[in-house]
Amino acid sequence: MHVPTPPPNAEAMTPAERLAYLRSRGVEVDVVRDMTRKKPTPPPETSEKEPTVEGLNVETVASAAVPPPAPTLDDDEEDALTPDQRLAYLRERGVEVETSEDRSTKKEVVPLRGAGEFVYLKLPHTPTENVSRLHGPISKGDTLLTLLKPVFADRTVMDRRAVERETTDRLSKMLSQQSVEAPSFDTLQSLASEEGHVEAYPLARDSSSGRHVSLYIDGIGALRERPRNARAEKLCAACGLHGLSIKGDAYVGRTQAGPSGLRNVDFYESELDPASDWCVASLRSHHAQSQAMRPVDVKSGSGENYKWSQTDDEVEIVVTCPESEKPLKARVKVSYGRGDALTVTCDGVQLIHWSPLFAPIDPSGCSWTIDGSTIVVTLEKREEREWHTLWLVRSE
Repeated sequence: MHVPTPPPNAEAMTPAERLAYLRSRGVEVDVVRDMTRKKPTPPPETSEKEPTVEGLNVETVASAAVPPPAPTLDDDEEDALTPDQRLAYLRERGVEVETSEDRSTKKEVVPLRGAGEFVYLKLPHTPTENVSRLHGPISKGDTLLTLLKPVFADRTVMDRRAVERETTDRLSKMLSQQSVEAPSFDTLQSLASEEGHVEAYPLARDSSSGRHVSLYIDGIGALRERPRNARAEKLCAACGLHGLSIKGDAYVGRTQAGPSGLRNVDFYESELDPASDWCVASLRSHHAQSQAMRPVDVKSGSGENYKWSQTDDEVEIVVTCPESEKPLKARVKVSYGRGDALTVTCDGVQLIHWSPLFAPIDPSGCSWTIDGSTIVVTLEKREEREWHTLWLVRSE
């Protein structure tokens, strides 16, 4: 094949000019990619050089169809944007942003009630844990009394002082004519460990409709000194039941009495509202009962050399000391133990030694003063509750 002599200005020629020069001299050139022709599909985004004639390369360059970059903002322009404009700016560029409004609009998925089931609610004692909707099987009687037993079963050893305090509290509220013996510590420990103990506390009783709402709690939760359930106590107060101390998780359910007997029916989250019909009716009923009842005096009493009284948060004990010419302040010593005892000594003789006290006290808030020949001791309760005695009697 005859190859023409390249022109003197070949280095300055473009690839297209070199191709035209060769073809004008009868040279057949097989071009793999010809940039002078438009292709429907753009070639890959690479630069290629393919030799077609000895000493002459034909270069084909492909450019990908890349969209222009999105305009960006400088610092001054970004500072000038409102929060809504800045949010729109980020979302237009594919940035996923979740606002507090987005989170609040998310709906919690609640499981549907199945056939033969009823709805009841769990009120956790932890304030940060939400109320849970639960389902139970419908059967004769109140199913929750059996269903919740395994939930409350706990093999943890109970605190003996808590057991003595709570049993004293409950027995003191019973009728004085009744002769009741407190269950032993071992009996209560066995009951709590083996199967759990469920107590249904009535919140509302509607005899006309036969519908009752109850709070289901661990009957031995107080003996274990579980944390107080503020949510459950608030619900009780809304029903007119004030001053209750609910310990641990609680459950709310409804029962319906009918011709076929008692059975469980649905109770939903919306009914926790104090403005609910059942709650308002219960509040009125308990208020009427409290007005009709005779007021009960706060526990107080006296002993050989002392007398005592109490308020919601304090216990006051007035101790009489033997007479002497020495100043009483120099003769007396008062000790609170570790917040569970009270010892009053005068001239080295113990006038009072109570251990353990009915309930824990806060030593930092306790004090004593001298009033003539008596010592006035003020004990600050660690928990606002009524004391039924000053000290606990050991149960064997």
